[in-house]
Amino acid sequence: MVLAFVFAVGIMSVQFLGLALSAAKVNHAAQEAAFVAGSSLEAADGSATPCWAVSGGLAHPQSYADAAVCRTVLENVGELNPDQLGVSVSPTLLNRSKNVPIHVTITYHQPVTSPLLRLFMGETFTTTSDAWSQ
Repeated sequence: MVLAFVFAVGIMSVQFLGLALSAAKVNHAAQEAAFVAGSSLEAADGSATPCWAVSGGLAHPQSYADAAVCRTVLENVGELNPDQLGVSVSPTLLNRSKNVPIHVTITYHQPVTSPLLRLFMGETFTTTSDAWSQ
């Protein structure tokens, strides 16, 4: 009985560390995306729609506005599922000018698979990170 409990706590600990690593990746991706959004005023190539506002646009940003921000997010989140990421940048690319602070928010919804951890945290773990750039 004790061995089963120790095993369950061990499995829970591994997933909990995985959730913490995901949160750190999301935080780092938000900081990097804010830096890229603030340092490059790329032209909106024929599209005013940002890449994160379109289904699948985060994974294939080349034909949408703010493609550099989406590429930066994907590079920094590693193996996290891009379909479970939510990104927002304000002001939008078309409304940006020099010396305007840019706010990037990234949200990630990760399913909790450990039954014991699910009792404490629910079905999904949601992490949100905000970053600002000048």
